[in-house]
Amino acid sequence: MKQIMDRLPKKVDAALDEHARAVRIWATKTRSLFTNIFAASTIWVWNQPSSAKYVYLLLTAAWMVVAASEVALKRSPEANVTAGTMIDLTIVHAGLIAFVWQGLFPTFGFGLYLCYFPILALTAHRYRAMGAVKAAAYAGVGYAAISMWAGSFPWFSLAILFTTAYVFVMGSRKPKDLMVNIAGKAAEEAFELGARSKEIDLVLKAHQFFMPPPIVDLPQIWVSSKHGAGTERSGDYFQIFETRRGPLLVVGDLDGKGFDALGEVADLSQRLGKIVNRETDLPNILEELNGYLWERFEGRRTFTCVMARWEGEQMRYVNAGHLPMIQMSKPQGAQITSHKQLPVTCGAVGAQAGGAFTESVAPFPVRDQLVIYTDGVFAKITDDRDKGVSEVEALAEKFSGAEVTTLCHRIFDCAQPGYDLNKDDSTVVVIRRQPAASASAEGKAA
Repeated sequence: MKQIMDRLPKKVDAALDEHARAVRIWATKTRSLFTNIFAASTIWVWNQPSSAKYVYLLLTAAWMVVAASEVALKRSPEANVTAGTMIDLTIVHAGLIAFVWQGLFPTFGFGLYLCYFPILALTAHRYRAMGAVKAAAYAGVGYAAISMWAGSFPWFSLAILFTTAYVFVMGSRKPKDLMVNIAGKAAEEAFELGARSKEIDLVLKAHQFFMPPPIVDLPQIWVSSKHGAGTERSGDYFQIFETRRGPLLVVGDLDGKGFDALGEVADLSQRLGKIVNRETDLPNILEELNGYLWERFEGRRTFTCVMARWEGEQMRYVNAGHLPMIQMSKPQGAQITSHKQLPVTCGAVGAQAGGAFTESVAPFPVRDQLVIYTDGVFAKITDDRDKGVSEVEALAEKFSGAEVTTLCHRIFDCAQPGYDLNKDDSTVVVIRRQPAASASAEGKAA
């Protein structure tokens, strides 16, 4: 990153060199315009007895020669832009000297004096501050010397000239600084975005160690899930344990930041796996897990979760401070899907020492579906918990006719609009109660 930042000024200089080549084209057009202006001035004063017509004629010839020479050299990489500017200013000086020599300076000198300004403007437009300074000094000193030779010191004209030159010089420097700053910030943002993207990829890969595959096909249930890693917060957890009494599913959130939260969730998953091997009742499992979290965090961190087990056509579950689940029912042959919320049954795990956890039982016949999700799913839509639950419920109802995996992905994607990465982990799990083994293939496709 430091090497990129160090190279930026040189790269900006190279870009400005390319810009200077384009400015040279405009300089040639300006010289052609001067040629036409002085040719017209020559014709205008030709019948006057003044010698100004000869001075104008010489200036016309000078601008014509310089413009033609610039066209001939425009493809030469060795052409010196600064030298071209000095030649332009020298032509103006020569014209003023001729007017002084002919005694015409008071009458015609001011008109030629105005030619300094477009020349200085073109010099500044090349965004080379030193070149603009040299051109301004040459123009100012030359004009002052010629004016004093003519018998006057034009302090006001010099003040205007140097003020304009100062603005041009400062303007020629600031764009380079601005370009360097913008490019530097863009490089830093790209670096941070790349590092953040890499971190998210690592988090997602780490989640694979304690989360099941996106699709799990068990005799009793068919499960589809989708998970996204947050850029700032982490801690989502999802696992399915196969037990003697049926599949045990856990979805939860141990909110934290970065890799620290990831490590804590991994530890929690390991501890939970050991508890499930010993205990069968859901409240007992959560009570033991509660003791582990209380001992480790003393209430500073809590684990909100849903723990559910399917036994026949019933579902036993505990919702420990997590979001309400959505149960969707569509009996075979029915055209309309009904849905209802399964509410929270008790407080979060680890919130207090010796916490009690209440188990509920809900009928869960074949083909019923259950939607479980974490708060990161609706974080882009709203910060309000109730509104978020309503949004997810509306999406579940909208796509209720889809098969399990499609329903899961539609809820996940539609609840997180836009292309910005989510700041918090987000997880959606959709479970469908499997038909009998003989109709298993039909159940997967329905």
